[in-house]
Amino acid sequence: MSFDPTDLIPIEYRSLFAIISPIEKSGILKIIRENYAEMKNKYEALFLGLKDYLTKFQGEDISSLAFIMFGQISLDLAKEKDISSMAAVYPFSPEMQYYNIQLQVDKGIFDNIEQVITKSRLTDENRNMIFNRLVAADKLASIILDLQSFLLEIMFHGMKQEYDKIEELSQKAEAIWKRAVKWVEAKEVFFVQELAIRMILQKSQILMSAQNLDAALAYYERPEIQQVLELSQSTVMKANILHVSGMLYYSAGQPTKGLDYLEKAEKLLGRVHGRHSWKSTFYHNLAYMYTLTDSDKCTEAYEKCLDLVEGTGDYQSIATTLSNLIGIHNQANRKGEARKYLKRLVEILDTSNELVTPFRAYAVASNAMTLDDYELAAKYLKILEEKVAQAPTLMNKAILASSKFVYYLDAEINSELAYKYGEESLYYFNKQKDYLNALASVYNLVNTDLQFYKISEKERYLGSAKKRLNELLTLVGALDLPEWVATKNVTLAGFEILSQNLDAAERFINEIPDSEDSQIKANKKMITQLLEFSRRKKSEEEKDEKEILFTEPLLNEIATNKDAAKVMVMHVLESTMEELVQLPQQIDPIKADIKLILLINNAGLTIYTKIFDVQKMNQQLISNFISAIDSFGKQLFGTTEPYFSISRGNNIILYQNVTDDLNLALIVSQENYDAVMKLNTLSKEISEFMIDKSLILNKELEESSPLYNWFEEKVAELLS
Repeated sequence: MSFDPTDLIPIEYRSLFAIISPIEKSGILKIIRENYAEMKNKYEALFLGLKDYLTKFQGEDISSLAFIMFGQISLDLAKEKDISSMAAVYPFSPEMQYYNIQLQVDKGIFDNIEQVITKSRLTDENRNMIFNRLVAADKLASIILDLQSFLLEIMFHGMKQEYDKIEELSQKAEAIWKRAVKWVEAKEVFFVQELAIRMILQKSQILMSAQNLDAALAYYERPEIQQVLELSQSTVMKANILHVSGMLYYSAGQPTKGLDYLEKAEKLLGRVHGRHSWKSTFYHNLAYMYTLTDSDKCTEAYEKCLDLVEGTGDYQSIATTLSNLIGIHNQANRKGEARKYLKRLVEILDTSNELVTPFRAYAVASNAMTLDDYELAAKYLKILEEKVAQAPTLMNKAILASSKFVYYLDAEINSELAYKYGEESLYYFNKQKDYLNALASVYNLVNTDLQFYKISEKERYLGSAKKRLNELLTLVGALDLPEWVATKNVTLAGFEILSQNLDAAERFINEIPDSEDSQIKANKKMITQLLEFSRRKKSEEEKDEKEILFTEPLLNEIATNKDAAKVMVMHVLESTMEELVQLPQQIDPIKADIKLILLINNAGLTIYTKIFDVQKMNQQLISNFISAIDSFGKQLFGTTEPYFSISRGNNIILYQNVTDDLNLALIVSQENYDAVMKLNTLSKEISEFMIDKSLILNKELEESSPLYNWFEEKVAELLS
């Protein structure tokens, strides 16, 4: 019977299979033919044929390509034990040792990685010699292993976020895979071509991880890169390309295009045998894209993801998927489903401490608080603190502060600690330029101010909420989407109604763009009616008349309750502010235009100055003016304000108390999010720097002063 690889060998492996020796080919093919009826598909058939061949012919001169095919298809089919067993049978096979190490790397274990890379990596001279010859089995295996060693090393440095090292390696790897693709062009060795594609996808994903989306998109859309991607033959690789394309365009602010790519990738999954963990990643990311647009599809995708990973023993993925399902059901107010999944998650985490990452502890604590299980929340908040102490990264500190913020609002109601941790989470997110999470933090603080105002009716909470709303709007940037502008103006009008600035509220209403969107039309009608009621109510109160009659049923109903208008305005604000956070697909903060930075002691003396504006400024006069305002406020109101702002012409002074002895002031052109965050960041870091330091601060700092040099570095870092 003649050999026909089209019938029995998966397309990715046909060119490799064709290059091995006729004897090996015949031996493997014989095993496949004898057992094919009992096998599920071509992948299982090739795996068994290779496994039996390598087991039967130990000690023979076996082609390196046979080891490569066995190792790769074992990875494809998640045959981890078979890789380890074969690596033990062939301890001197660099190919089997590579795949054995790859198993460990996939689990985040990097022991002996340098050793296997060294054995796999070719010298430049040997590589050049191979590329100058015809394609042969042993030479092809050397190039494949060489390229795989770069994949492994780049993954290693990616885990450590060593992006400079990755860029250096990627440039060298790209030069090599380009030569390799050209070298096998005549023979169409799909395995090598798809190895090059894997390296392209790997670099694109690393650039995304580094938040360098412009560079990732520019690299991915290069014509020569797209030409290589078009060489893909296997369904698996085509799905991978669509997957990475979807994630890249979604992350780069093109969500519709990103979702379209990922939905196309999902349609290919049914044609791929096995690979449950791999498929689950597609559904996980698909669910993420549906989060804001279709909650039912989002839930369905996460449930498919869970079905795929539950039988794999991959408890990391199971725990992550359960966490996401809990969040989705909580958001949709399906408390019973959320509790069910939370119980399953806690059962897994309680039996495996290594699964309890800081983020997972944060997820359990947050969801437990949403479900009013404060005992469980306190337990995992304590675990989270321990985990963050072990790994005190900026992100870990941010999620700890976020958890404490919610805890002190809901469980142990303590407004002072709640605000403290709310501001702290904002600081850590801002340090990382993680503006999506920063947006959520600002929203939570605005909403908290608004809720305290609802309870207490104290104007200071309303003033604080308006200030934070301005920060939220300037954090998002200058969005011109009609639905954003409409929702923003409804929200601003609502705040002005609460503040009894009715003319200002009318201006915002008049600036709401026309829209066919039913929700926007309903919000505009509601806020217009509430403004009208507030106007009439104010007019009648000034006339001191008891009875008010309105033609509109809604206004007549509101008139029977003096607090009804306020309650309804608050209801509108709660709805529109949530929309304000959900609408932006990307965050582009309006940058602070800083003209002057001053560090002032309690006597009003400027001890540090940084001037950015060309116009001449007398920093001592400015500091005296700021100090006088602060002193006047203390005497007049008998309180100390840690923060205030003063507008004078085109300049705004932002003032922050730092320590008992120091105050910080910025002169800016706009009191926006970026300006306020820079002020808060500098204040916090100065305060921490001054702990346990005995510095005399009664004169201008000299350049030799440790505080002066530190401050210069911090200002440069902040403005970079």
